[in-house]
Amino acid sequence: MIEKKRNPTTKDVALLKQLHELGQLELAPEFQRLSVWPPAAKAYLIDTIIEDKPIPLMFLQKVVSMQTGRQGFAVIDGQQRLRAIFDFIEDKYRLTQSPRRSAHFNKKFSELPGSVKDRIRNYDLPVQELSGYSQDDIKDIFVRMNRFNVRLSPQELRHAKGQGAFHDFIEGLGRLDFWDSARIIRGRQRKRMRAVEFAAELTILLVEGPQDKKSAIDLYYSKYQKRFPERASIENRLRAYIRWIQTALPDFPRTRYRSPTDLYSLIGALNEVTKEGARLSRLDAAGSGRRLLDFERETRSATPTGEALKYVTAASRQTDNIQPRATRISILAKLLRQPGS
Repeated sequence: MIEKKRNPTTKDVALLKQLHELGQLELAPEFQRLSVWPPAAKAYLIDTIIEDKPIPLMFLQKVVSMQTGRQGFAVIDGQQRLRAIFDFIEDKYRLTQSPRRSAHFNKKFSELPGSVKDRIRNYDLPVQELSGYSQDDIKDIFVRMNRFNVRLSPQELRHAKGQGAFHDFIEGLGRLDFWDSARIIRGRQRKRMRAVEFAAELTILLVEGPQDKKSAIDLYYSKYQKRFPERASIENRLRAYIRWIQTALPDFPRTRYRSPTDLYSLIGALNEVTKEGARLSRLDAAGSGRRLLDFERETRSATPTGEALKYVTAASRQTDNIQPRATRISILAKLLRQPGS
């Protein structure tokens, strides 16, 4: 019986490209998926290599060609990375993910200085060579590597960078017990930093009104790296709105308003109606709470009409885009402004 071996080593880019051109490196055995990386992901990998930062380990299986008897390798895990590297060297895309101030931004491989080309060719890729494993073993290894592969969410990436005044403020808000105790964000979502991301969305809402989540959050992390002067005001208002909501809706965790989509809308409406919290004490919590519950029943009917139908529609499509957010906030603001508030 052939002994199974795993040999940790490195192979530079130039060697692996040469092996591929000679037919001694099989990028995609039949159990591998085809290349699916978008150009932006490929360009980010190349920028990582140019900056001489580490990339994940690759796994290669030693094989022998039945036709030539030559030794070669089959890629068990890492073909997407290798394709990205080889495609760049062949001028198939540009470095769109390098910083704009970088001398490499938007350049193809052929347009880079010779020293940078050499840096890419000589980059040592971390590799583990496998030998003595059957084809069934290799397929099982591939499944095990990819079965529970979870990509980092945008908020986990922001957390990983770990710096800046806005970053620190949002991380603190994301630890509020309210997100869990009110059943807004719990379990796996909380572990994946959804509470922190939602706190960022609410903060931006209280600073300048509803925005598109996808574009706004990263802008704020960048804009307020050194100082976030509104941190005390925003936290005080947010906590005041939460207390008002808990008073108006004693059974809040059982209402639709506990969902992030609806809570965002309600806090936005409170902020608008009370002129950024200045008139919150004048807003009748008990009466407003009854109207909110009546409105909830309308939205949950089999055939909602009027404002309830508009709200349900805006709460079910592209919920974190600016227009649906503004529509929901406007509808709830009208409700809170009704006589008796």
